Amino acid sequence: MTAKKVLVIDDSIMIRKMVKSILSGKYDVLEASDGKSGLDAARKIFPDLILLDFVMPKYNGYQTLQAIRRVEGLQNVPVIMISGLKEQVTEHVPEPFTEFDFLEKPFEADVLVARIQNFLPPESAAPVSAASSRSTPVAAVRTAQPTTEEPPNMQMVLNRLTSTETLLVQGIENLIQREVVARFNELNTRIEHQDNAIKALGQRMDKISEQIDHQNKGLMVILRELKSLQGK
Repeated sequence: MTAKKVLVIDDSIMIRKMVKSILSGKYDVLEASDGKSGLDAARKIFPDLILLDFVMPKYNGYQTLQAIRRVEGLQNVPVIMISGLKEQVTEHVPEPFTEFDFLEKPFEADVLVARIQNFLPPESAAPVSAASSRSTPVAAVRTAQPTTEEPPNMQMVLNRLTSTETLLVQGIENLIQREVVARFNELNTRIEHQDNAIKALGQRMDKISEQIDHQNKGLMVILRELKSLQGK
């Protein structure tokens, strides 16, 4: 049976690889690094679900979502918006979110899987018939290869390490995004202050020009009076 297709649109290669690792063996995961390439990929593959980052260059997640919804056949594809900056999402789309599901970073692997399974339930394994189980030769059972499963304690440690790595990757990305946004806001504030200073300077120059104009008019009046006196 063909695996369901999940398209991950995120400008962070670390997040894309992390999600692909989490969903490996469960879904067919495809990647796109920005909104434009994500839209192109969605048109080509028609995914069963889209994981969409909000903070991206050129087109943010909501702009990308609007473009996707205009494509015939993608109007109803489930979309999970992911972001560590929820306040930026709510600036564009007020809560409650109705056009998409929202998952805030950082999230644990099992939370991501559970959220996706709300839209794409896992396929049930084919049941083993009683006849086939009765027909299994005893010799085959005796010669079965030993399993290579990790001991329960070791598997628990590995799962915990994977979960910690998942949160760490997202934490780093979240810090980077917040730093970029903070620097961008600081730059905008400086530009706004400079614009205000330039505007104030322009107003002063206009006022000085008006004063000079009045003085010139006064001088012209004086000159005309002097000329009239000289004529007398």
